[in-house]
Amino acid sequence: MAVWDEQNQQVIELITNHPRWTANTIGQLYKSRWQIEIFFREIKQLLHIKSFIGTTENAVMIQI
Repeated sequence: MAVWDEQNQQVIELITNHPRWTANTIGQLYKSRWQIEIFFREIKQLLHIKSFIGTTENAVMIQI
């Protein structure tokens, strides 16, 4: 599967185990996931948290 990255003007090859999803869907999911990763990295650096005790919204809010 391949998707065009308009920002970097390049084709990105995607490997997935969801063959029914389109390349654009997979690309959007990856882009959204990356924003979440950046958010948690910044929170951990700002609040000096080594790891989160839970993965639910409530667990994260309690720890913060």
